[in-house]
Amino acid sequence: MALQPGSTFAGYVIERRIGVGGMGAVYLAKHPRLPRRDALKILDAGLGADQGFRARFEREAELTSRLDHPNIVTIHDRGLEGDQLWISMRYVDGVDAAQLIAQYPTGLPVERAL
Repeated sequence: MALQPGSTFAGYVIERRIGVGGMGAVYLAKHPRLPRRDALKILDAGLGADQGFRARFEREAELTSRLDHPNIVTIHDRGLEGDQLWISMRYVDGVDAAQLIAQYPTGLPVERAL
């Protein structure tokens, strides 16, 4: 189920889909109570029916939330909306690794990497 801009999920107002991966989708969303935008990762509904995938998703949130480093995205919260698991995390504006690889197929220039 793809969420549409303006729809609400777990109190977050969806602005747009950022990306899709093997376990679900990530959306840019307005936080329900604070003046900020978060990245909202939602486990695919089909995978959510599998207890193994649910456990992996929950473990990802648990382990990542324990990490504190400037180069690791901060986990803010996690939860269950209906039958779908979600994780909210700090939104980092920019391009993803796939876009960089496409832009620089022979490798990142040193200046860009730094």
